[in-house]
Amino acid sequence: MLDYLQEDLDSMQKELHDWRDENKSLRHTLRAEQSNMASAIEPLTVQLKELDAAILEQQDRISIVKCSVLRNNDRIHSLLSAVSLGAD
Repeated sequence: MLDYLQEDLDSMQKELHDWRDENKSLRHTLRAEQSNMASAIEPLTVQLKELDAAILEQQDRISIVKCSVLRNNDRIHSLLSAVSLGAD
C-alpha cells in the first residue's frame, strides 16, 4: 500500500509540475496578447480622443450659433415692438 502511495505522490507531483508549466506558458502568452492588443488599439485611442475634441468643438460652435439666434430674436422682437408702438 505504501508503494502505491509513493507512486500516487510522484504522479501528483508530476501533474502539479505540468500544471505549473502550463500556467506559466499561458501567462506568458496572455501578456504577449495584451501587449499586441494595446499596440493595435493605440491608434484607435488617439483617433477617439481627436473625435471627442472635434465633438466638443462642434458643440461650442452650436452654442455660439444658438446664442446669436436668441440675441437676433430678441432684437427682432424689440424692433417689431418699436414699429407697432410707432404705428399706434
